[in-house]
Amino acid sequence: MGVPCHALRQQQRAIGKEMQTTISGVEEVFGQKTSRGTQVCSGARCTTRNPSCQSRDDIYPSYEYDGRVDSIDEQQQRSSRINNKGVSAARCYGCGVALQTDDPESSGYVNREKFEEKARHRQLDHLLCVRCQDLSHGKMIPGVEDFAQLVEPRGLQKRLATPQELREELQSVRSSRALIVLLVDLLDFSGSLLSRVRDLVGKNPIIAVGTKMDLLPRHVDCGDAFFDWFEDSLAFKKLSVVSMHVVSSKTGEGIDEVAADIKQERLGRDVYIIGAANVGKSAFVRAFVKEMASMTSRQFDPLAIGKSKRLPVESSMPGTTLSSIPLEVFHSGGTLYDTPGLHLHHRLPHILTPDENKELHPRKRVSTFQAPEPCSVSEQGDMHACYCWGGLVRIHVIDCPPDTTLSFYGPQILRVEAIPYKTGEILDIGKEKTADAASDGGFGAGSVAARGGLRVVKRSNIKIPFAHGSKIPVADIAVSGIPGWVNISSASSRPGQSIRLIIEAPVGIEAFVRPPIPLKSTSS
Repeated sequence: MGVPCHALRQQQRAIGKEMQTTISGVEEVFGQKTSRGTQVCSGARCTTRNPSCQSRDDIYPSYEYDGRVDSIDEQQQRSSRINNKGVSAARCYGCGVALQTDDPESSGYVNREKFEEKARHRQLDHLLCVRCQDLSHGKMIPGVEDFAQLVEPRGLQKRLATPQELREELQSVRSSRALIVLLVDLLDFSGSLLSRVRDLVGKNPIIAVGTKMDLLPRHVDCGDAFFDWFEDSLAFKKLSVVSMHVVSSKTGEGIDEVAADIKQERLGRDVYIIGAANVGKSAFVRAFVKEMASMTSRQFDPLAIGKSKRLPVESSMPGTTLSSIPLEVFHSGGTLYDTPGLHLHHRLPHILTPDENKELHPRKRVSTFQAPEPCSVSEQGDMHACYCWGGLVRIHVIDCPPDTTLSFYGPQILRVEAIPYKTGEILDIGKEKTADAASDGGFGAGSVAARGGLRVVKRSNIKIPFAHGSKIPVADIAVSGIPGWVNISSASSRPGQSIRLIIEAPVGIEAFVRPPIPLKSTSS
């Protein structure tokens, strides 16, 4: 039995009204008309059997329309809305801090007109705050409250983040299912290696990565001996890891291998890049994402291409990143997080001014200085050799075999001065008593004086392995925060010989006497 004509006409009119309503709604949302001759149906599946009809999901496949258009608009409005303090929910892609238009002297500031323009175009994720723009051009703009900023505020009335606030950014990592990439600065290994890492990350697997490989002296042996030294240093901190790598974020050396390791060990987990302040986390993230975005790379991931255009900012200023920055770069799911650097108060950069930090930060391979032998410095029986490393450190060699030598590896700004020193004076200085500032000057002497001068932080008696008179590396001296170390070499003519040292450093700064970093033999 056929359908009556009037009933058929009613069905056709109903379908037409439904189509017209949908077209009007699409025009209202997108501000444009559909192409001529194209009909848009209300459902995901067409029921008119008209060849010219297309599902609206075919025309606009990136949107779902059943009640979700309003939620998308509301989300955009919320992100562009500024509260009564001028703070937005949108964040700077360079440092992760919330964008604000109220205080030009504080982190996250952007011009209000620029903010509103980007909000209209729904491009708030393209905004870089003024501080990050300045950091990108080499300026040193503090963002974290350190000793140097507390003593010498320089007229800055802005609110700085505290180290505790940055540490709280990592509170959720312990309970998350994540892969941890722990970064350590190869030039400041002892000072930048986090202690009690498991308290931060729980039982999550860890990949250890040494950064700034390109800044190491050329005769450092980065082969198997170096990785044995790396592993022993981690074991000393009671830290077990999945694997170890050394990389250069500047040259890209080693990035491909660590990217492959991360992709293999991730297993759908989020990836957190953590480490002390200024170890090169943002530089590593930039190199890692660019490696994944390269079509010629074995680790290519198409999702990383879009993110490679707007990456976290890197600079010489400790505390560049102020909040965790999520990056969706894994096609298989999961997020990469660049996290704020943890500020360790026993490190030297936190007592230096921003300009001094910039000068201390090396931009090429650290230089090597062979200091005069202690026996040639101390001319009298009541004297010993004292080595001043800039205005930051003094190393007193109280007793040693005649052919003992000290080799200083560090930035050129730290000049080495060898002077005779009265042994009785240094022996009378207790660990709690503050000594005078190093020399009468030298790099950083003013900041050291503001901290309270130098004091004895380490007394060490280093036993020399008996090597039948052959000269061998005995130990390294490292001061937390200095990009470099001092190698001590000596020869033992008889068993049981030792080297007596006293180390002075600024108040609160740690010094380490550790096994020496492996060096290539002079014959190789």
